[in-house]
Amino acid sequence: MRVGKTLWSYASQYWELYNEIGGGNEKIAASTFKIGLPEDSELRESLTKRPPEDMRQLMRRIEKYKRLKDDRMQESEAQIEGVNVVFKEPVHKILDRIKNESFFRWPNKIGGDPSRRNQNLYCTYHRDKEHTTEQCRVLKDHLGQLVKVGYLKEFVVDSADQDAG
Repeated sequence: MRVGKTLWSYASQYWELYNEIGGGNEKIAASTFKIGLPEDSELRESLTKRPPEDMRQLMRRIEKYKRLKDDRMQESEAQIEGVNVVFKEPVHKILDRIKNESFFRWPNKIGGDPSRRNQNLYCTYHRDKEHTTEQCRVLKDHLGQLVKVGYLKEFVVDSADQDAG
């Protein structure tokens, strides 16, 4: 398997070649497939520890490995989205500077009974009492989404600054 080639493209080409040749000894064919995998491949390690008996078993193992890899990718993407953005200034100041921009969106009203909220705390983003602007998760999420799509770069501490500080 060449560098940069996906497991699926390698497997597809392998099946085509296997079918062109007309099958043959399935154990040898499965073993040959394994040899074409990178040496540090988890799939190769798995196939070495427990060699498949036939091509059907090999295909099931490849499918299982692909699902595992897809799951890991989704988990890492979720972690990337969960990374907190570090701003150079307090979010209430950023809000004040971007509130009239076309990309900025005001939130929906806070739900629930207003009389049960903490009347001593005010959120400028929600324009309502319950929490402070600095504590506002909805505002921080909105600002994070804006950063993700390319806005607010001037307000974000980049990773080099963050590591140095």
